[in-house]
Amino acid sequence: MLRIATIGSGSIVDLFLDAVSKTEGVTLAAVYSRSRERAYEFGKKHGAAKWFSDVDAMVADEDVDCIYVASPNSLHYGYVKKALMAGKHVICEKPFVGNRKEAEELFALAEEKGVYLMEAITVLHMPNFKCIREWMLEIGPVRMVNFNYSQYSSRYDTYLKGEITNVFNPEFGGGALMDINVYNLHAAAGLFGAPKEACYFANRGFNGIDCSGTAVLFYEGAVCTCMGAKDCDGDNRGVIEGEKGYILVKEAGNIWGSAELFLRNRERKSVGYDPDTNRMIFEIEDFVKAVRAGDKSSFLSWQKESLIVMGILDQLRENTGRV
Repeated sequence: MLRIATIGSGSIVDLFLDAVSKTEGVTLAAVYSRSRERAYEFGKKHGAAKWFSDVDAMVADEDVDCIYVASPNSLHYGYVKKALMAGKHVICEKPFVGNRKEAEELFALAEEKGVYLMEAITVLHMPNFKCIREWMLEIGPVRMVNFNYSQYSSRYDTYLKGEITNVFNPEFGGGALMDINVYNLHAAAGLFGAPKEACYFANRGFNGIDCSGTAVLFYEGAVCTCMGAKDCDGDNRGVIEGEKGYILVKEAGNIWGSAELFLRNRERKSVGYDPDTNRMIFEIEDFVKAVRAGDKSSFLSWQKESLIVMGILDQLRENTGRV
């Protein structure tokens, strides 16, 4: 049984722990929050055997095998490194860390310590994403791609009043690109690999944060646009267009649910998705299975994909424009 502890106490951790409760081979061992009161209440809520407000004590605990990091984005690197140094496996929420150099350092440290490290990206582990990978062989050379994930943030109204929370704070790694459009980048990297060039056009708020924006990725013979927004809602779909047909992902973003394949010969295929299914179950199942089997090759493939995205983010920060 893989015994897991969590860092963070936001809604994403609630969703993660719900998925843990529905996954065989893993159990909640402990929770951590900087506030003693919050740590106790959160641990009690989820039935954790232990709760901590001292992160060093938690990562050193012998009853913990793995740490799930869901702190503010800018704190990921420090917490992940601390957990790896203690010899724990780690699942780290997106965006993984601040840049590719930090990612390379952490993956090398995991290798040195003999533990496994994975970025928590739901898209790559969704069954329908794997199905769409196979469909791409049928639509011929891909030419045009568009992914949209626009979700009006529950904290945007507060931001408009001049109050800056973490998700709209550059110092905490906030913004639409890092917090929401990163899912689109992972989809692009998972399907097409690293682009030849990438640039980003952003709508910026009063403190310079990107509240929404479009990343343009240039591949050999194809262009991919990734749209992400925290200041408006949208039709969160993906379209992959090839010479022999196209794929419509009706539920893109962080789910990649139901989708359809349309071929020029009029053949059609479809795949559904149960919206009541916790989207995080699939990534946890893959992680637990790979750890128990000592499946290093799976972790290397996930590592490669995370490094590609970190490289894309580095390019986007360098090639940033304004619309």
